Amino acid sequence: MSRLNEKDLELLQTGQTVNLSAVENAYYGGEFTTNSNDCVEVLIYDTNDNLLESGIADTTDYSYDYDTGIKLNTGTILRKMGYDRGKYVVKYNFLRKVAGSYETVLVDSDGRIFNGNNYHIMDNGKIMTGETHTDFSRELFLKEYKYFVHEISPSRTEIRLAPQSIDDAQYKNSFFESQITSKRFDIPQGNSVSLYADPLGGSLTGDSKTMKLSGDTSLLSKQMIGGYISVNNAFIKEFLPPPATTDGSQVPGAIEELESSVIQARFFISNDSLASYEKGDRNLTKLVEVFTGLSDTDYPTDVTENPAIQILSPRRNYDNIVYQRREKNIANIQEIQSNVRVQYKWQGGDNPNTITLKSNSSKPNVATKYTWEVTGWDWDSDPRGWSRITAWSPSNQEGDVRFEQPTAELSSPLRVVEDSSTGSEITISLHSKHLNVGIKLTIEPKDGQPSTLHIPAFISTGW
Repeated sequence: MSRLNEKDLELLQTGQTVNLSAVENAYYGGEFTTNSNDCVEVLIYDTNDNLLESGIADTTDYSYDYDTGIKLNTGTILRKMGYDRGKYVVKYNFLRKVAGSYETVLVDSDGRIFNGNNYHIMDNGKIMTGETHTDFSRELFLKEYKYFVHEISPSRTEIRLAPQSIDDAQYKNSFFESQITSKRFDIPQGNSVSLYADPLGGSLTGDSKTMKLSGDTSLLSKQMIGGYISVNNAFIKEFLPPPATTDGSQVPGAIEELESSVIQARFFISNDSLASYEKGDRNLTKLVEVFTGLSDTDYPTDVTENPAIQILSPRRNYDNIVYQRREKNIANIQEIQSNVRVQYKWQGGDNPNTITLKSNSSKPNVATKYTWEVTGWDWDSDPRGWSRITAWSPSNQEGDVRFEQPTAELSSPLRVVEDSSTGSEITISLHSKHLNVGIKLTIEPKDGQPSTLHIPAFISTGW
């Protein structure tokens, strides 16, 4: 029996079977009943094929045998559902939850799931919060914890699913993950993976191809069979040459390799072909040297005596006007000496300077979270002085800077977050004259320590 009509069944049925026990099909999740997401749906009909009730069978009421298949205790299932006598037609659907669930949930008007039993039902059928009705009771809505068919293709071989108005992270994540073809799993802290001794050895060996997880082995699942393992921290930080002999020659042997779990955040200007470049080191060599290792509350004290990179502000006299005194730290640096900043000519509001910056801090095949933030200051004539930059948008054309790629969220228009194993880059456009723009990059490798580099006010536009 099938819930599909004859036309759809003809289109979708291939006549082929899938061996769920085969290694190459492990990503399906194994044989039925071996996966915690498996369930048996029970449909009870009368003898005239009218649906009376549906439900989910208890796992204790069915069993699986490789040779004979699934055995169902139909009598027990019917009695548990309240059918003690009579004639019924029982149909079963063998399901595996991929996204969503057969369950129902209560949500409020904002779509947030209501947890608990503290609710009541009005005479008109409305569900309200609280054991009894008060002026503070809020209406609740019954929702199926699943997704609905939004559109079916003309060939009826493709469907478009859409989520309901349920504001729940797990609900949304399940919907998103249902369309991905692969999934990444990171070994959490407290667990370790090591090369395991071969059967003849008895100790760890560098030639071993067997890896062992120490710690919580329940983290592994059969769906991982046939997948790929990426070994982190497997990169060379530097080479140490072998020591020289007394006659000055090199001692024969391999060069020593040093490994490190720390990646220092760093970036450079990779493309400014859509900007009017005037001067400055696009590789930011000197600026990286000065600001590496400093937080926003720090201040590079050593550069105050260094004429190569003199920092002006955070307090400055201009035309006998004393502007607001700010704490002396990186976050409040408004201007950097012209000989080290990267200068662009102002091109006008219809043709903003567009600049691409790229991180040159990455580990091959290691997932890393990149957080880019644009900081900086804009010189205003009325009122006269520096003010922090704002995000430009079609609705705020008085703004200064816009993220072109990736697109920033509305809640954080001067900040973007990207997960990547191949590095990261951003493209920004400058919409105001006399800007001093800074960039703050934080990188968080999945297997290492986070690192931040904030170079303030180093991209400048002219008058």
